[in-house]
Amino acid sequence: MRLLIVDTVGIQPYIFGSNRLRENIGASHLVAQATGEWALDALPAPHNVKDVTTGEIDDNKHIERANLAAEVLYAAGGNVVALFRDASGAKDFTRKLSRRVITDAPNLQLVVVQKAFVWSGASLSVAVKELFEDLASQKRCRVQAAPLLGLGVTVACRSTGLPAVRFTDSIGGDPGYPASEEIHAKISAATDRGGNPSEADERLQRHLPPPQGYDYPKQFDDLGGTRGRQNYLAVVHADGNSMGQRIIDIGNVFQEQAQNRDYVATLRKLSQAVEQAAQAALKGTLDKLASRIEDGSLPHPSLEDLFVTLAKDEKEMLLLPFRPIVFGGDDVTFVCDGRLGLSLAASYIGLFQEETQKRPDCRGLITASAGIAIVKTHYPFAQAYELADQLCRSAKNYRREAKYSPGKHMDDAYLDWHFALGGLTGDIARIREREYLTKEGTKLYLRPLILGANPRDESRSWQVVQSGIDAFQKPDWVERRNKMKALQEMLREGDAAVERFLTMFNEEKPLPDLPALASTNDYNKTGRFGYRCTYFDALELADWFIPL
Repeated sequence: MRLLIVDTVGIQPYIFGSNRLRENIGASHLVAQATGEWALDALPAPHNVKDVTTGEIDDNKHIERANLAAEVLYAAGGNVVALFRDASGAKDFTRKLSRRVITDAPNLQLVVVQKAFVWSGASLSVAVKELFEDLASQKRCRVQAAPLLGLGVTVACRSTGLPAVRFTDSIGGDPGYPASEEIHAKISAATDRGGNPSEADERLQRHLPPPQGYDYPKQFDDLGGTRGRQNYLAVVHADGNSMGQRIIDIGNVFQEQAQNRDYVATLRKLSQAVEQAAQAALKGTLDKLASRIEDGSLPHPSLEDLFVTLAKDEKEMLLLPFRPIVFGGDDVTFVCDGRLGLSLAASYIGLFQEETQKRPDCRGLITASAGIAIVKTHYPFAQAYELADQLCRSAKNYRREAKYSPGKHMDDAYLDWHFALGGLTGDIARIREREYLTKEGTKLYLRPLILGANPRDESRSWQVVQSGIDAFQKPDWVERRNKMKALQEMLREGDAAVERFLTMFNEEKPLPDLPALASTNDYNKTGRFGYRCTYFDALELADWFIPL
């Protein structure tokens, strides 16, 4: 037998390297196809896949007992792990899939590794672990592609810089532009076909159908916004915590050769349960969003001038201020109106952990971390996604620093965000060191935060920031803009400046109480809890945050 793993590399620049939403949508669909339907369609018959479109597997067909040419062990997380009866079957599969990717998804990079495996004499979990190590080595050592950039007189693609092969069609307010073969493939996957939904929309509708009377936007300008104002969009990247370790733990449980079939069954159940949980969490978040829409807009519960106006398509259907780009597993990326970014992210990661807890096949609670980049609508999308990815890693790093044991203190979801008013220089750590430190060394921010209560540092909880936002969105603050701006500036200057602020505005009760912060610390007199400011995050969000 041959054990084989398929993976893709460089998918982040492939999906998010364009500032046009339809190209991002099409690229995401092509990546999903390469390790989904196309890979399953390339399998030699007979195999154990019931339906290559949905990826449904027949658990009763086993390669060691039935006369199968190939058996998919599992297909999840952007990987396909399969066993082949012989080397020729594995070779034909690789050739067929590679040809499909080259022709239908130009410039998408595949990595395929394989090794000999004897079912009756080796541990499958050990072999899979070793092959994943080989895969990581191949990805590190692969020769970078050096495409021919053109000979003679050529026109560069507007999105990739590669030689353009033809002009795109004009769609909506986006005129035609010179594009490479890669971009045409992405656009083709995201473009409606003779009145029928595009391939990407068809997949999205199958996994996450919108509520009746609504549809998903296909351009960033249709994500919401309010006429006459500077509009922002949020890029949200969420990822399950310690999923790789969970898979390793399963392998450690089923290390014996006699347990090979139990290992396969457990991995399949885990991947299916995680996918179902993520899908249910996205659906729950979408339902929350739709339930708040009134007469074509999404208002703030109490502030009349803070609302999101929904755009309409050519059929007069309301377009949701929300569009998933990457979905189908624990790794999720979506874009939305900037004022909803934190609300939707917090809703999704909270629901995800609830949904995993309901499913025994998840083998215990699975949490997630999310990074939210809030940027101007026409900000370079690749940079916005890179920022969201950095923020997600920041949230995960804070979780690792906690050094907790699963099931104990800090087994919860985490989030981090950044509100980019202008351009960005440096990574998020340097930005915060440069822009969010007082002269006294107090950090103006609490992020990254835990979604629930934080037993290690009670101030670093989303509940604390949310209670601050609630306080600053009340009339005695939100109707006095100069007061809010003055407090922000005084917090930057330190304790003495906060005292001057309290005197200047003759505050009887120093600063708003934060009910989520149970400590009797003097945070409402100094504006800080330990070495972190308790109010700055909330002040920064108070102007535009809309809760769900």
